[in-house]
Amino acid sequence: TRGVKILMSFWDSSALVPLCTNEHRSILAGRLWKSFPQKFVWWETSIEIYSALARIERENNITTQQRLNAEKRLEILEKVWLEIQPTLRIKELARTFPAQYKMKAADSLQLAAALVWCKEKPKGKDFVSGDEHLIKIAQMVGFTTHLL
Repeated sequence: TRGVKILMSFWDSSALVPLCTNEHRSILAGRLWKSFPQKFVWWETSIEIYSALARIERENNITTQQRLNAEKRLEILEKVWLEIQPTLRIKELARTFPAQYKMKAADSLQLAAALVWCKEKPKGKDFVSGDEHLIKIAQMVGFTTHLL
């Protein structure tokens, strides 16, 4: 219907890990998750989350069973979000960000995917992340940001 605004958001993997684990940011992440009916993520996000969960386990911050439970929660999230697929434009944008914004490759791809998601018009679009550096840059390029 006309005039109805569907709340959409782009989620970085660092904002999704707290939805899979029990940590201090989990409650805020859950509130944000519920506030946006449509969630978009970069194509590689689930791989980044599996990697983060394995690292958290290696660092003895969660048990193997907790990691497996977190992976099950991730599988549920994957059924809800929509993925931004790899494109040439994402590659073109992402390769400029390490020099321009001092970004790592994975964060560059996240930001490029978010920009492609909003057709490179980030004003009024929501970007959710647990990474302060990525949030600052997302804000600089025009996104409305939510830091966990």
